[in-house]
Amino acid sequence: MKVLAFAVSILFHPLLLPLYVLFITFNTGTVFTYIPAYTQNMSYLLTLLGVTLIPLLCLPLLKWLGLIEGYRLVQKQDRVFPVLVAIVGAFIVFYFSRNLPYSNIVRQFYLIMVIMLSGFMIVTIRWKISMHMTAIGALCGFVFILGMKYLGDVINLLPLLILVSGLVASTRLYLKQHTPAQVYVGYIYGAAAVVAIMY
Repeated sequence: MKVLAFAVSILFHPLLLPLYVLFITFNTGTVFTYIPAYTQNMSYLLTLLGVTLIPLLCLPLLKWLGLIEGYRLVQKQDRVFPVLVAIVGAFIVFYFSRNLPYSNIVRQFYLIMVIMLSGFMIVTIRWKISMHMTAIGALCGFVFILGMKYLGDVINLLPLLILVSGLVASTRLYLKQHTPAQVYVGYIYGAAAVVAIMY
């Protein structure tokens, strides 16, 4: 059971969810399905480099500098600098995507990440909330707005994503990484932030 819980936590890790957002955006029959392949591929590449790999590769440096205790980021103070790196990475990607044709929705997504992660970092200074649940909540909020504003088949994914959210929440609680309050607040914050910004 513990192996399955770890597998779910890795599969829906916050560093991977931005790639899932792009995949959903480009493949669910909305108007964004018709964004040119060049823009789609560059969006994937920029996201992989700036939002996934840069924060991941900075962890050894942060540990060497003594800014984090370990790679699992168990303590709330361990999360501040990695989240700051993720904010910088998202902003860099936002900047470099400015010349991509038909990339407004992608740039909006990067800007949402910068705003949402900034709020997350401020909260994290005082209180630990679930990064996994914030990310999956943001994904649910993004899919909800995408479906409401741009139609397509994306809204049909929402019930599945809500079930996945429950699964992720259960694994975080099972692994004793968070309290129920940290899980609920993370999910609500992620979903509400995205809906409020995009609506």
